[in-house]
Amino acid sequence: MSDAQKGNAAPGKLKRLLLTPSAPITVITVVAVTLAMAASESFRSPYNLNNVIIQMVALGLVSLGQSFAILAGDVDLCVGGVISIVTVTAASLMADSAVSMASVAALAILIGVTIGVINGLLTSIIKIDAMVTTFASNSVLLGLALWLMESPGGYIPYTYMKLIDVKILGVPAPLLLLVLFVVLSRFALDRTVIGFHIRAVGGGEQSAYTSGISIMKTKVAAHVSAGFFAALAGLFLSARMGSGDALSGVPFSLDSMTAVIAGGANFSTGVGSVVGTTVAAFLITTLGNIFNHIGVSMYWQYVLKGLLLVIAVTAAALRTRYAERAES
Repeated sequence: MSDAQKGNAAPGKLKRLLLTPSAPITVITVVAVTLAMAASESFRSPYNLNNVIIQMVALGLVSLGQSFAILAGDVDLCVGGVISIVTVTAASLMADSAVSMASVAALAILIGVTIGVINGLLTSIIKIDAMVTTFASNSVLLGLALWLMESPGGYIPYTYMKLIDVKILGVPAPLLLLVLFVVLSRFALDRTVIGFHIRAVGGGEQSAYTSGISIMKTKVAAHVSAGFFAALAGLFLSARMGSGDALSGVPFSLDSMTAVIAGGANFSTGVGSVVGTTVAAFLITTLGNIFNHIGVSMYWQYVLKGLLLVIAVTAAALRTRYAERAES
């Protein structure tokens, strides 16, 4: 290859890197974590870093499910309600036996999947906007959770709580579980028929329908995935909190949507990366930890998270426009 060809190849590689959905959030995360570790001794302590990793597992799981919904052209605001009802159910029914813990976990998954089926059918058959449908479902689930448990309480067996402390080769088991689901989700979205259908429907329902893709089955699959991962997050939070809490899921609807968009997903394009989503979930968790270290109030944290979502959506729009210009 001549020097001129090498010179042309370098900008080409840089352009492809910039257009990679997960590239911007990865750079931002590396910079933010590096600065935080340099500035705060308490932040870079092994105990705190381990705590950040464990904290991000729940958001990481929910965000994976949210990725399926957003890549299918929808959004699932019901994930927070699923988490809340699952923690309340677990704390109300779980007893200190393997059979009980397994049965309640299966029930929790069934709840999440059932809610996903309902949301998917409402959005695809009755054609109710996904944001409206899932927001209404979320309100119903939060109200039911508060009716069942007005204040945090219930009973979570100590044996179940200790499961999140298990380490495999020195790595926390919850983190390994999250990594496994990231790999499986990426495979499902990039290498399977249902993944192709989800991205196709997200890129344009009419075109997907014309190509013979079932919109109903695809939407249901996307929302079932969101419900499934939200239920897993609820089971994880139950073990972490040691109780049920009807309000435990409230932050996750906004945070998971922020993670998916910040991670590089674009509405109505079917473009996005679960790796970028997971990195963004880690960044959101890390920022929350940093804010707590420097004394930023919870109210301002919500403001900053909202700003992050606005920035993420704007960046996604600019990246799409840049890609269109590069192709023309």
